[in-house]
Amino acid sequence: MVLDASDVPNKGPLFVKVTAVLTVIAFILVAYRIVWKVYMKSKIAADDAIISFSMAIQIVNTVMGDLACHYAFGRHRADVVRTGGNRVLALKFFWLFQILYKLVLCLNKLSFLAFYLRLFPTRKFRLVCWITIALVLSGTFGFIIATIFQCIPVQASWHKDIPKRCVKNAEFRWSWAGYNTIMDIWVCLMPLPVLARLHLDRIRKIGVMLVFCMGLFVCITSIIRMWAMAESTKTNDPTWGSFDALMWSAIEASTGIICACLPFLKHPIQRLIPSWFVSLSNGSRKTRPSYRMSRLGSQSGIRTGGHRDEDYYGDADAESMGSQGPIAKGQIVMKTDIVMRSERAYS
Repeated sequence: MVLDASDVPNKGPLFVKVTAVLTVIAFILVAYRIVWKVYMKSKIAADDAIISFSMAIQIVNTVMGDLACHYAFGRHRADVVRTGGNRVLALKFFWLFQILYKLVLCLNKLSFLAFYLRLFPTRKFRLVCWITIALVLSGTFGFIIATIFQCIPVQASWHKDIPKRCVKNAEFRWSWAGYNTIMDIWVCLMPLPVLARLHLDRIRKIGVMLVFCMGLFVCITSIIRMWAMAESTKTNDPTWGSFDALMWSAIEASTGIICACLPFLKHPIQRLIPSWFVSLSNGSRKTRPSYRMSRLGSQSGIRTGGHRDEDYYGDADAESMGSQGPIAKGQIVMKTDIVMRSERAYS
């Protein structure tokens, strides 16, 4: 007699609901980001294209997770057959999920790094960005290959009863978790020293740094996932014991996309609560002369122009950062009382 999945302990529907909500939120933010650029007739930058590609893969990845839960994940091993499930198919979709999940996390990091390259023109910082990009690409490529061939033959990853040679599951998962968490923290903290040196009033400086630190939420989900993963390595009931690791992997991927889009929400937030921005602006004026400037240090050549896609956060608001002080050679200067756009010519 085949039981209904609702007649046994089943966490699968929770996965479907949580991931559906997060995926929809991520999709809306990515769509807004692209539509706003098109509406403002701004160039679609590399970070926009990368996060859009990541979103497309995450949609497919969410479906893979849903199918894994439909066939077995979230249920005890003994209940899978009783409820008409298929453990082999579930493990196969889980194997595909692991591959796509790593690719999404890689693209999320690359989107942040491409945004940094567009925002910060200093040669030293750009060099650090390119080195980090190389580490992200090479590390992710290595782990994806290892995931594909974690068992020889490959189909032994889902056919558990055939003769096989497999990597040690616990060590492999811990090595990926450690690498991924370290890279997440590094990518989030990279711009903070540069931002700390900007000549902004204290309120604006804290606000800008908080926006970039929102990416640390991805690190929090990654750490929670490490806890779930530790539990999954101890279980003899993989479809039940690995469920939390599956859930937090999907959450981590979607929140990464969401955090990558947060810096581009300035305009809708400004329209929803304009008084907050006015109060910030007024507070800034109380502590500074009415003639204000902002700058980003640069070692590269600079020429003025009218390209809006180079503006802070990808918008055309020259009043995003205010400061005063002596102007050093090779710095970008934006006079916010007399609007002056700048375009960086990278060497």
